Amino acid sequence: MRRRTTWTIRAATAVTASASLLAASAGSGVAHSQPARPTVVVNWNDERQAVDGFGGSFAFHKAGAIQRLGEPLTSQVLDMIFDDETGIGLDIVRVMVGDGGTWGDQLYDGPTQTIEPEPGVFVWDQPDWPARKASFDAHQVWLMREAKKRGVRTFLASVWSPPAWMKQNNSVVSAGPDGPPNKIRPDMFQAYADYLAEYVLGYEREFGIRITHVSPTNEPEVTTGYSSSQWTPEELRVLVRDHLGPTFARRGVQAKIVLGEGVAFDERFAQPAVLDPAADAYVDVVAAHGYAGLIDDATRAAPGAFAASQERGKTIWQTEYMNQGAPRDRLFVNNTISDGLRYANLIGNLFAETGLNAYFWWWPAANNGADGSDLIRLVNTGTPQSGNPTENGQYRIFKRYYTIGQYSRFLDPGDRMIGATRTPVPGVSVTAYKGKRDFSIVVVNNNTTDVTLDVALAGGFPKTREVGAYRTSASENMRRLRDVRTHDRSFTATLRAQSVTTFASTDLPALPDRKDVFSTYPAAENDGHSPGLRIRDNIATGVRDGSWLRWSNVNFADGSAAGFADQKGELRLHTTVAPRAGGVIEARVDSPHGPLVATMTVPAGNGTTWQTATSWVDTSPGAANGFHDLYLVFRGGRGQLFDVDQTAFSD
Repeated sequence: MRRRTTWTIRAATAVTASASLLAASAGSGVAHSQPARPTVVVNWNDERQAVDGFGGSFAFHKAGAIQRLGEPLTSQVLDMIFDDETGIGLDIVRVMVGDGGTWGDQLYDGPTQTIEPEPGVFVWDQPDWPARKASFDAHQVWLMREAKKRGVRTFLASVWSPPAWMKQNNSVVSAGPDGPPNKIRPDMFQAYADYLAEYVLGYEREFGIRITHVSPTNEPEVTTGYSSSQWTPEELRVLVRDHLGPTFARRGVQAKIVLGEGVAFDERFAQPAVLDPAADAYVDVVAAHGYAGLIDDATRAAPGAFAASQERGKTIWQTEYMNQGAPRDRLFVNNTISDGLRYANLIGNLFAETGLNAYFWWWPAANNGADGSDLIRLVNTGTPQSGNPTENGQYRIFKRYYTIGQYSRFLDPGDRMIGATRTPVPGVSVTAYKGKRDFSIVVVNNNTTDVTLDVALAGGFPKTREVGAYRTSASENMRRLRDVRTHDRSFTATLRAQSVTTFASTDLPALPDRKDVFSTYPAAENDGHSPGLRIRDNIATGVRDGSWLRWSNVNFADGSAAGFADQKGELRLHTTVAPRAGGVIEARVDSPHGPLVATMTVPAGNGTTWQTATSWVDTSPGAANGFHDLYLVFRGGRGQLFDVDQTAFSD
């Protein structure tokens, strides 16, 4: 590869100059000899599997919490989920087929009504249907309609349990270890197939919602106190081959059949059907959840997990995953960039190694009891949830929202994965995708140091002068960087340490600026500072009495670093400094003279030894609660007080 002169793109402000870290290639002059950089080759003509999209679930009334927020916040949250311009552009909605169960709470966390409460009796055939229609499965119907307005066309309906009258235990939940099996009755397979056909046809006729995919099971190995029903792989083969597939064909049901959805990410529950040609003809998607079976710190599928499906070219979806169970679901660190990187690695590995076609999160936005379930958690008042809406109008966005969005915002249904150098250097992984004329390249740098790469666009790439760049890192939330100039269909980029960067030909705007307590705040990336304070080598120097740094629009929400109930409102602030004369750091909101929310004392030092000053933060209403500009104000005697590297939050 011939050598080229390169330069680093820098903006006029100190913020962008220190943060963009992107390089582009020029076409003139002779470069000085320098070590060869690793090269990523992306091949437009090396087409892999189709992309069906990215999705999330709204089961158990979670859409109701979004609806209750009220305008304009309801639309804002919906846009953050489904819109490409102002959000992460999810493409698929997963809903729960109502089973009529009575467990849980009908507002906060429970099942929905069934379309067939008793054999042969469908709700829309009853005289009171016109009066009942508006309240039937109201939260999910509303959500699907709102998603449809925002361009969503794929709707997956999964069954947690058939109606109780079809079950051996006459219940949608477990009857306990000594009770009858939590399974469908063998004589009800055909009634169940008719039920699902009627569900699809009825939702389109009654609500104008076309259910595009139906899954007859959700975690078929599970029997528990919420809606559940156990199935064996052989029972699913028989159901699809002899009942569900033929019934859909006979009744003209166009919905595709999704099979599996077991807890572990493998094909075990779909495999007998896939291996049976008569059943396989009806299986459109093989699906599984990610709660077990993943390897390498849950960042890839086990070898052979979908061997039969891959051999037969089946579509593969991962339809549910989250940070489940203590302590993973409630640790502050599992809302930061380390957690975001894990999901970015997982998605890239599943697309590249498993041939994945679609990836789902559990609840994209919800009001619930722990952080791990959500991409966006709707904050609640902390009062008992049952029968009592508790949303307070605040929300918390976790880093995984942005790192998953580094894929979902730029990939559309119908795009195709294309070949790319997977690991140009240790710790860096690359995947690439294309539409008809657009493309995106997602690069994950897990290293603790920056990495510079050359990227060659090979095999018939459309000619482009510039490539957009968007990055999530410890301090950035899908930040729009300076465009990268290309030369001879190649460009050079320096990847920030522990970051996910998407290079895309699609021109999407920067997301609205929403900072959060899960990000770090380098001094060099401030949004404003007092006169006389200087940024040198990414460090704030010239700090004297009255100097200050500002970061705008920080979302403290309810002040909680970790969302579990017993840590509500607990937040600490840490500032890394090299003391000189020493002094006091005041954290204030809204202005340098605004409410004081934290105080940190810094002893005198030699100006070269770095240390961290820490304080609890006042998160009461009127303090660090809701959205505010964050100011660090520095107090002390004469001379320079200390140099400042960064500030960060924790539990």
